[in-house]
Amino acid sequence: MARFFWGLVCGILAAVVVAAGGLYFLLNPPAANKGQARTFAPVSASGANASLEDHTKIFAKSFEEVIPGVHLAIGYGLANVIIIDAPDGLIMIDTLESMEAAEGLLPDIRALRRKTGKDISDIVYTHNHADHVFGAGVFTADQEAPVRIWAHEDTEARVHEVVNVLRPIIYERSMRQFGTFLSDEELENAGIGPFLVASEATRIDFEATTNPISENEVSLRIAGENVIIKEAIGETPDQLMIYLPDRKLLLPADNYYHAFPNLYAIRGTPYRDVLEWSKSIDRMIELDAEVMIPQHSRPVIGDDEIRKRLTDYRDAIQFVHDQTIRRINKGMTPDEIVADLKLPPHLANAPHLQPFYGRVDWATRAVFSGYLGWFSGDPKDLLPLADGREAELIVELAGGVDNVKKQIELAMERGEPEWALVLASHLQNTGDTEAADMRAEALTALGEREISATGRNYFLTSAAEARGFEIPHIKTWMTPQENLTGFPVRPYLEFLQVSLKAEETLDIEIAYCFAFSEPEEDYTVRIRRGVALLTEGLDGDCAGTVSMPGATFKALGAKHTNPAAALASGDMVVDGGLNGFIAFMDYFETP
Repeated sequence: MARFFWGLVCGILAAVVVAAGGLYFLLNPPAANKGQARTFAPVSASGANASLEDHTKIFAKSFEEVIPGVHLAIGYGLANVIIIDAPDGLIMIDTLESMEAAEGLLPDIRALRRKTGKDISDIVYTHNHADHVFGAGVFTADQEAPVRIWAHEDTEARVHEVVNVLRPIIYERSMRQFGTFLSDEELENAGIGPFLVASEATRIDFEATTNPISENEVSLRIAGENVIIKEAIGETPDQLMIYLPDRKLLLPADNYYHAFPNLYAIRGTPYRDVLEWSKSIDRMIELDAEVMIPQHSRPVIGDDEIRKRLTDYRDAIQFVHDQTIRRINKGMTPDEIVADLKLPPHLANAPHLQPFYGRVDWATRAVFSGYLGWFSGDPKDLLPLADGREAELIVELAGGVDNVKKQIELAMERGEPEWALVLASHLQNTGDTEAADMRAEALTALGEREISATGRNYFLTSAAEARGFEIPHIKTWMTPQENLTGFPVRPYLEFLQVSLKAEETLDIEIAYCFAFSEPEEDYTVRIRRGVALLTEGLDGDCAGTVSMPGATFKALGAKHTNPAAALASGDMVVDGGLNGFIAFMDYFETP
C-alpha cells in the first residue's frame, strides 16, 4: 500500500515544475539541499552551436535598476523577476520557479526593502507556469503585513491542474527537453533563460491568489501606482500583460522574448492559439511603450525599437499560421509543409527571432495538428506497419544487419546524423545489441549542432538514455507539507482512471469509496470491465471505504508520513478490510 500512495501522488512536484515553459536545474544547489548528490546523464558532446553559445551572454546574472524605480533580477532562474518601487510598497512581478531560486534572490530583495524602507505589498503572477509562481512564499515569509496576490482568475486553477493524467510522460519529456540531468559542461542555456533552479530535492512555495482578475482589461491603483492589466492569450490562455502608464513601461510576460516563440513545446502541450497570440501583441503595440521588460531575456529600450520587435514578432507568428493553412489547403502533408515553409528573410534574419527556443518547423506541425489532427492526409499513414515489422523489412531491403550498420557509419561520415538515427532506430527495433550505441552517437551529433536549446537538450539526454541512463524521480518529500495543502485531491483520483490494468479487469466489476475530510470530499472509484469510473459521493455498493483528511492523503504521497503510521494514528481508517483495499489498488499501475 505504501507503493500505491507513493505512486498515486508522487510527482506533485514533478508535475508542478514541468508545467513551466522550461526546466533547467541549478548546477550548485543552495544550502537547503546540502548533501543531495546530483545525478548526471552520461553523455559528452564535443561542442555546441556557436550562435546558441553566444546567446548565453544575454542571461548574465544581475540585479539592476532599468529605469528609476524599476528593478530587474535576471539570471537567478529561468524567468526574470521585476520589482516596481511604488509609492506605497514594492510590487513584485513573478516569483521564480522554486524555493531554492527564490532564496538565491532573497538577499537582493531584502537589500532593496532596506534601501527603500518598503516591504513587498503586492505580487502579480503573469501566468501559471512554474518558473513564475513557485517562489512566492520565500519573499513574504518574514513580512508581517499580508501581501496581495494578483493573477488571472484561472491561474490558480491551472496551477492545480498540473497534477493530471499525463504527468508521468510530461515529466520525462520535460527532463529531456530542458537537459535537467546534463552536466555543467553540456548545459548551454534554456533558450529563454540560463537554467531553472531546481534539483531532485526541489521545494515549492506557491501563494494563493487573493485578487483574481476576471475582466479583459482593468485599470488599478496598486500600492499607489497606476497599473493597467490586460488579458493576453498567447503561450498560455491565462497570460497577463502589464502596463505602467506613468512610466511608459510594458511588461509583455511570456508573449515576447529574445528568440522565436515557442508556438509548440516539444515536451508536449495542447494546441496554443497562435492567432490569439499575435492579436495580444497587437494590443501591446498600441500602448506605445518606451521601455519593455520581458519575463525572459533583456529589456528593450525606445518606442521605435519596441514597436519594430513586437511587429516582427506578431508578423512571424501570423506568417507561420497563415502560410501553414495555405499549404494545408493545397493538400500538402506536414512533412511537405516543413520542407517548403521558411520565414521571409527580413524575419528569419532578425536577431530577436532566432530559433533558440521555438522553431518554425515545430510550429508548423503544431498548426497542422491543431486544425486537422494527427492524420497527414496521405493514405499510407492510415494503417502503418508496426515498428518491429517495418524494421525487419528495412533490414531485409538493405541486405542484412551488417549493411545497415555500414550505412549508419557512412551517414555519420557525410554529416547526416538524421538518417543515421533513423537506421539505428530500425536496427534497435530488431533487437540488435550494438544499435543503442549507434543511436546514441547519432543523437549526440544532432545535439552538438542544434541551435534550439530545447532540441539540443532533448537529443543529448536521449543519447544518455540510449546507453542506459534512467531519469530520476523527484523527491517530493523535500517540499514542506504545508506548501502542498492547496492542491486538490480529485486530480490524483482521476489519474487512477488512466492507470487501470484493463487487461486484468475485463471480467471485474467492483467499487471502492474514498471519503476525505478537511475539506469534505467524497468519491467512488468503480471498475467496470476494463474501465474505471470516478464519481462524486459514496455509492451504496462500495466494497469498502478509506477515510482520511485530505492533508493526510497528500502527506502520504509526499512521504511526510507512511500508511502504517497513518493507520496507527487513526488519521487513516479502512472500512471493509485492509486486504480488500490493497487488492483493489493492485488493479492500477503505479508510475
